[in-house]
Amino acid sequence: MSLKKKIEELITPVIEDEGYELVELKLSRYKKSSRLQLFVDSDHGVNIDNCARLSKAVEPVLEGEDMFPYGYVIEVSSPGLDRPLTTARDFKRRIGERVRIYFNDTDLPPAEGELVAADERCIELRIDDNSSKYDLVNIRMGKIIF
Repeated sequence: MSLKKKIEELITPVIEDEGYELVELKLSRYKKSSRLQLFVDSDHGVNIDNCARLSKAVEPVLEGEDMFPYGYVIEVSSPGLDRPLTTARDFKRRIGERVRIYFNDTDLPPAEGELVAADERCIELRIDDNSSKYDLVNIRMGKIIF
C-alpha cells in the first residue's frame, strides 16, 4: 500500500468524525521533510478555524504511525470555488448557484443554468424558464460560474 493511501485510510475517519469530507490529499516528499496538503469540504463550508481544528485532530493519528522520519507540515484548506464538481455531494452543496456542466459525450455542448436540485442519480438545472434533468453518469464535471 502506498504511503498516500495509508495516510488517507488513517485520517479519513478522523475528518469525517468532525463532520467534513476529505476531497483531496496531496503528499510532497523532500529530502529532509514532507508536506501533506488536505483539502476538505462540508455542507456548511470551511473556514480557517475549521482548518486549524482539523489539523490538530489529524496530527495525533499521524504522529503515532512514524511515517515521516524527517518531519512534516500539514496544510488544511478548502478545495476552492473553482474546483470541479464531480460527485452528487459536490452538486448538492452548490444548489442555488449557476453552474456549467460538461458531458462525457464531448460532442454535446455544455449546459449552463441555475442548479435547482441534485440527488444521487441526477441534477436539475433551470435554464431560462425551463428545467432540465441530467443523469450524473452522463456528466463529466460541473463548474461554478462566477
